[in-house]
Amino acid sequence: METHGTNGVSLPCLVLAHPNQEAAARMARAFRRLGWDVYSTRSGPEARRLILMLDADAAILHADLCEESGWLTCDKLTREQPLARVILVSDEGSQRGEEFAVFVGASAHVGSAEGLTPLIEELMGTTASAVG
Repeated sequence: METHGTNGVSLPCLVLAHPNQEAAARMARAFRRLGWDVYSTRSGPEARRLILMLDADAAILHADLCEESGWLTCDKLTREQPLARVILVSDEGSQRGEEFAVFVGASAHVGSAEGLTPLIEELMGTTASAVG
């Protein structure tokens, strides 16, 4: 879903699902500065609902969401919408986390300890067509 900013330019839509409200607010501000229309939630089922309802361009899911894990949310979403662009964030930045992210259909996996920069790079790299 493309929405329009104050200057009339279409903005790509991002659903951000994170259990920590402070971290989610920091991330949402960063992505809004980069030109995204951001919708936040703490719940896996709500993230899926928003992604489908808004026809979001991308989603960032933390592994530890309310009601169901980000892993399960990603798996359900990518089964319903095989072309969905989902970046999973987890505390486990290991090879095992990478492999599990592939298994559940994520476009990418970022360890939460890596900070915001790799997440921004992943999102901007996987959604370059939505941005420009």
